[in-house]
Amino acid sequence: MKLNEIYYGIKLSKDNVNINGISENSKNIRKNYIFFSRKNKKLQEEYIEEAIKNGAILIIHAKKDKLNIKKYETKCKFLEVEDINKSMSLVSKKFYKIKSKDFKIIGITGTNGKSTVSDYIAQLNKLKKNKVGLIGTLGNGVYPNLKNIALTTPNIISINKYISEFTKKNVSKIVIEVSSHGIKQRRTEGIIFDTVIFTNLTHDHMDYHKNMSNYYKTKLKLFTEYKSKKKIICIDNNYGKKIVDSIKNKKEIQTVSINNKEADFYTSNIIYFNNGIKFTIHSRYGTGEVTTKIYGEFAIINILTAIATLTTNKSNFIELTNNISKLKSVNGRMNKYHRKGYPITFIDFAHTPEAAKLVINSIRKHFPKKKVVTIFGCGGERDNKKRKKMGKIISKISDEIIITNDNPRNECQDKITKDIILGIENKKKYEVILSRSAAIKKALKKSNFNKIVLILGKGHEKFQVIKNKKVKFCDRDKVIKAMYT
Repeated sequence: MKLNEIYYGIKLSKDNVNINGISENSKNIRKNYIFFSRKNKKLQEEYIEEAIKNGAILIIHAKKDKLNIKKYETKCKFLEVEDINKSMSLVSKKFYKIKSKDFKIIGITGTNGKSTVSDYIAQLNKLKKNKVGLIGTLGNGVYPNLKNIALTTPNIISINKYISEFTKKNVSKIVIEVSSHGIKQRRTEGIIFDTVIFTNLTHDHMDYHKNMSNYYKTKLKLFTEYKSKKKIICIDNNYGKKIVDSIKNKKEIQTVSINNKEADFYTSNIIYFNNGIKFTIHSRYGTGEVTTKIYGEFAIINILTAIATLTTNKSNFIELTNNISKLKSVNGRMNKYHRKGYPITFIDFAHTPEAAKLVINSIRKHFPKKKVVTIFGCGGERDNKKRKKMGKIISKISDEIIITNDNPRNECQDKITKDIILGIENKKKYEVILSRSAAIKKALKKSNFNKIVLILGKGHEKFQVIKNKKVKFCDRDKVIKAMYT
């Protein structure tokens, strides 16, 4: 892309040089790059100087920043815009040659279930030989070849870069997990969604949003401030019902529910087995009886949501429901491990009070006669209000609990543990083993062979954040080691 092609009617250079790259991170700037200046005001000048030093040809900044750019004008060109987020979206679309007609984007938001629904959508498409691009917690890439990314929802420059890479690989459907942070920080600015999905809303991220009202209003924006043809909404909690009420064009809405017969897609005749679930799906396109080897009540609603998203007609519905039996559990989501003589063990990413409650209650439905041992912790330097809730809920519905570490970061692990213990009413039901490895080893002892062990909080993650370092750690590796060595 040429420099003068960035904005129609604005000539920025006589030479009209080629733009080699774009970034909002001054450290990533190279020769003939565009730098979007939108960082901390106290450090803004420092970042601008770094970007110029690294080779920026143009710096785009918001008019409201009121920068003193005179001392830089001989070194670099500047462009003042009304809305820096909108500018990042427009310029990155041009730079990466994004053509919306080449693909359809599905956006998924909610406290829990985003990654699982994304994965099920990708699996169901793969069974039909269709390529799907994923951007989310489990990574980005053409499914199933995903690479880890730092944020669930990256910034709009990165998103458009990924979209460009996907379309070059003939991907026609892209699924993006849209986090509340991503919406509030406008990381998805300018994206035109074909479909948007709401899974649920429960206590999380209160360190950022302060209260549930703010959290809900942020999520709501995906359905009221972004264009989309289809809106899939789970109405099994009040927030889903509120979103339905907030959408003016009701024809765009399709609701899902685990048992509400007024929903467009709902289920009945649910039977939980030791090795999976059997249930019936009802829809305007027909009824289908399905069986899956995946565990958990929440698996049902996640599968139903994926089916509602992809169903367009009766034959399509029949094909999709027939393929449910072929779905595999998602990495770090209710993954089962078992060896004779050891307890059946599940690893799950659940790290909110409601998610933990669902996991434990679901396991009791699959294994009603077995005692449940739950291993969990809470992250440091994050929402400390949920710690007491986690302790209260998990201790009430587990037979035994082991409190351990889970990304303590720079916070004192003893403080995190004490916050959790505040919610535990029966003090005899818990023990504290701060070493996560030791906690897993203790729970997986042979004398527990007739129990269920749940390891919650980290799921697919392969590290622990201790102090400012990422330390290699994987729950799965520790489970296999405990069972086989």
